[in-house]
Amino acid sequence: MRELFKELNLSGEFIEHMIGLLLGDGYFSNQNKCKYSSQFIVTNVNPSYIYALSKLFTEEGIDHIVKIKEKKGSFPGSKMSSSIYTKFYVTFAEFERKWYETRSDGTHFKVVPADLKLTPISLLQWYIGDGYLVNLKGEPQRVQFCTERYTDDEIVFLRDCFLRDFDLDIQIDWSRRRLRIPKRKLNDFFEILPECPSDFKSELGYKWA
Repeated sequence: MRELFKELNLSGEFIEHMIGLLLGDGYFSNQNKCKYSSQFIVTNVNPSYIYALSKLFTEEGIDHIVKIKEKKGSFPGSKMSSSIYTKFYVTFAEFERKWYETRSDGTHFKVVPADLKLTPISLLQWYIGDGYLVNLKGEPQRVQFCTERYTDDEIVFLRDCFLRDFDLDIQIDWSRRRLRIPKRKLNDFFEILPECPSDFKSELGYKWA
């Protein structure tokens, strides 16, 4: 049963994690359209990563469950996925109002908040969710972030956040609507990005140069 109106006193570090998750595949769900509470959901194809996040949620005092799919989805190329589903909290409703807008037709969609600030922790979670390293014959060539879901203005803003928050001047690949860290900037990028956590290094270590 849902617990409505339950407050959370989130730590600053957890909020940094949550920002990175929201920039990627994390999202808020409010199935019953109640404005007072919301549920936070994170999905990933790597169960070790989800279990590591589960530890983080537990340490923060957030009630949640982990679901592991036993089979792939029905569409071509789909993979098994694992998810975290939190209980409904009023605190998440506050974040939902900041990260979502509603169109005139009632469609609820994610936006990039104007006061977004990137940190190494938020960058780590965003990179795990939506970033990838491009190699050619075993040689790292560039890093890219999937940002095609965002508007042109949001993509430009996210690029500018790298410069403002990390002093890292990156590029936009407009043909694919993605952020790109070119080869000459890779050392600078990986100096900012925390190392791949040991809990899921066997699954996701390939993302690191």
